[in-house]
Amino acid sequence: MVHGLISAAVCKGMVPKMTLPGICRRSTLPGSALVCLAACLAACLAVGLVGVSPGRSEAAAADPWIPLAEVEPGMKGYGLTVFSGSAIDTFTVEVIGVQRNVRADGSLILVEVAGHGLELSSIAQGMSGSPVYLDGRFAGALAFGWGGSLRPIAGVTPAADILALPPSPQPQGTGVRGAAVMPEELAEPGRGGELAVLLGHGEIAGRSDRSWTAGPPEGSPGDRSLAVLPAAAWPDPEALALSLLGAGGSEAPNWLIRPLGQAAATGSAAGAGDGLSPGSACAVALITGDAQLGATGTVTLVEDGRVAIFGHPFLQRGPVAWPLAAAEVLAILPSRQMSFKMGTMGGLVGTIDHDQRAGLSGRLGPVPVQVPVSVEIASGESAPATYTFAVADDPFLTPTLVFWCLYNTLLVSGDDASLQTVDYAIEIDWTDPASGGGDTLLLEGVTAGPGGVRALGPAWMAPLSALMINPDRPLQLKGVRAVLKQDPQLRTAAITGLSGPRILAPGQESAVFQVDLQERRGRSVSLEVELPLPAHLQPGTYRVAVASAADFFALETQRLGQMPRLDTVEDLVDLLRTERSPGVLQLALVAPGEGLVIEGREMPSLPGSFARVLESAQAIPRRTLADLLSTTERPTPWLLEGSVLQTLVIQAPGKTFAQEKRP
Repeated sequence: MVHGLISAAVCKGMVPKMTLPGICRRSTLPGSALVCLAACLAACLAVGLVGVSPGRSEAAAADPWIPLAEVEPGMKGYGLTVFSGSAIDTFTVEVIGVQRNVRADGSLILVEVAGHGLELSSIAQGMSGSPVYLDGRFAGALAFGWGGSLRPIAGVTPAADILALPPSPQPQGTGVRGAAVMPEELAEPGRGGELAVLLGHGEIAGRSDRSWTAGPPEGSPGDRSLAVLPAAAWPDPEALALSLLGAGGSEAPNWLIRPLGQAAATGSAAGAGDGLSPGSACAVALITGDAQLGATGTVTLVEDGRVAIFGHPFLQRGPVAWPLAAAEVLAILPSRQMSFKMGTMGGLVGTIDHDQRAGLSGRLGPVPVQVPVSVEIASGESAPATYTFAVADDPFLTPTLVFWCLYNTLLVSGDDASLQTVDYAIEIDWTDPASGGGDTLLLEGVTAGPGGVRALGPAWMAPLSALMINPDRPLQLKGVRAVLKQDPQLRTAAITGLSGPRILAPGQESAVFQVDLQERRGRSVSLEVELPLPAHLQPGTYRVAVASAADFFALETQRLGQMPRLDTVEDLVDLLRTERSPGVLQLALVAPGEGLVIEGREMPSLPGSFARVLESAQAIPRRTLADLLSTTERPTPWLLEGSVLQTLVIQAPGKTFAQEKRP
């Protein structure tokens, strides 16, 4: 049995189980399905749990780990994990057998464990990564279990797989994300632990495979270099544009809408040590600050400052740069479905820089760059409150984590289920390592009604995703600042009418129109909007359209007949800065499509002869479905719904006659 908060992955009958502390869901798989003890944060966001190895015995000193070929049924040993607080304790282990080739080039050791009530609770989420020793030698990391099991049977990732995890630091050729300065207030005691950002690049030459020892670290940690993150794999530009334009965007996953702490390891672990050793409780820290979200588990190996955890993948992303934190276990909650450890994260103690099938590996000491997030929220007449966070700097996780911060801040004093209106302004700052410059993107808008903020998830996350995984060049996200204003009233208005001139003489510079609005359970309102007219507007029949800027923005792909071109960062930023708020009234003069779209770029003013030459070329351009000859915008206090069209005729100039010459 395997499950996640959003999805479960199944591979040849084995399913890694991912689930956050405190949340457990039922799912069934074929009899021999394995369950990875972890948590899934989204369709692409899984959370793992980890374990650590014991100290060396005399046998381990000579041969510290046991090959899989020497593991036999009936062998007895022990494992290390934390059952309460931060004290490492032992549990007994007896080998049932070896499941060979249950995955490509991979086998698992089946064991039955005992002690500390495991006979009752069975394997608990949070034990993943607990080091297992047989005959005094390191045998592997406890990593899998079965939901609903009546016996405490677990799957162990063999020692050889753990020892083959990539060395730290990362190999040469990976990209560098750069450093960010953390807000000083986040480094205060009790506000997420140690958040110091140390920048430096250590030696690139890594250690050879299987260079680990099975014992705890000896002496002080080694090289304190900052792990680096490789350049992101660029997404398909068309898919990126679709997400930005709101086509097919999915709703925020379930875990995002849970109250603070319900789906996260929260609080600062009082007494959780800064150093880790085999068997220690640990966590991958995704969010720190005024709320914490992370994946808790157990340390497997520590040597010369290097660390291995989990015994199974988190997202199996390869090279990464995630903060590693100490953790504290408060209790083990027995469950008929799947027991789990309940705990909290402590201070940040290092970096996870590899996420592989056999587990996660990294280095104690330096902490990777995190993205500061601040949220100011005002509800009704109450004074604004400000919350500060730091989220993992990861192209694929950061947008979702930022939304988690914003949404959970909204739930502190408000809700997302009532007839309310929420105005928002979100500033996204970044630097461009290629040019040395930087820029800021401002997203403004309004949402209303039950679930309105939750529905904004794709609209808030897509711009962040687009910037961090753009197809042009890497950008360094510096920070996100958001201002949310809650109004207990539902401020919506329907566009019900449009009136103004129907016939105009040529040469006029503008025309004034009246837009009629009907407030929800309120008065009718008429807004006067002046629409500029293009110079040299040709005689003919046009349409004047009025709708919200959000509706116009969503129709761009239909109007152009294809995705807009996003080859460069500049193209992307121009698109992101296009007005899209449902609270902005937009009036446009629309003509039948005559402009050309060539490889996603609109060329509305090409001479007719040149356009015909292009159309006859081998690469035939598209005609737009409609041309926006002129637009104007007016902010309103409402969330606008509906649209209205009106015909506008530009008359041909009257005939004139030259004066006759008389003799």
